[in-house]
Amino acid sequence: MNLLEVKDLRKTFTLHLRGGLQLAVLRNISFSVAAGECVALVGPSGAGKSTLLRTIYGNYRVESGSVTVMHDGELVDLTRVPPQQLLVIRRRSIAYVSQFLRVIPRVSTRAIVASVLKDQGVRSADADARAESVLLTLNLPLRLHGLPPATFSGGEQQRVNLARALVTDHPVLLLDEPTASLDAENAAVVLSLIQEAKRAGRAILSIFHDPDMTVRVADRQIPIASLTENDR
Repeated sequence: MNLLEVKDLRKTFTLHLRGGLQLAVLRNISFSVAAGECVALVGPSGAGKSTLLRTIYGNYRVESGSVTVMHDGELVDLTRVPPQQLLVIRRRSIAYVSQFLRVIPRVSTRAIVASVLKDQGVRSADADARAESVLLTLNLPLRLHGLPPATFSGGEQQRVNLARALVTDHPVLLLDEPTASLDAENAAVVLSLIQEAKRAGRAILSIFHDPDMTVRVADRQIPIASLTENDR
């Protein structure tokens, strides 16, 4: 069963400081991701892979096409829902891990991760316990859980970002280079957690900076350059 379906997606950016130059980034992109499957987007830097993830998540509006995700037992087109409903769908059905952590300053790491569960109605104590468990699995020591992650290293911040997505059971996961800032040991932990998410029936669309990681975890690869009509 497909949990994510993208059909005929098109996205163009208008560069107003360049005289209104039209930059076609995504054209006629179509694919699906099934439950329990990890699909990797591959291609050169600048091909539009991260843009595609952000567009699927609803950070960018599309010109045409559809992005449907499984939400409360039915497929919903994210390109046609009002902003309030999009926020609800994000809270319960689609999680996105960007390359960078953006959080409110002075909020503890535990609270940042637990807030995702609390937004879903999970009791505060249970949310905190689950957040702590996932952070420990990702090799973030307990002494850091009460601290805000603004002063953490890049790899530590990336693991906090991953914890926010992996602490819940969102059916769809979008991962943008989830191991880019990690050493081999921590990358292996993330690989194991992705495999666990697949076994749990989640659909994963990801970009990996390491080709070996792509081979090890992805069930299919989609060359982004072959999906677009742009000459790059």
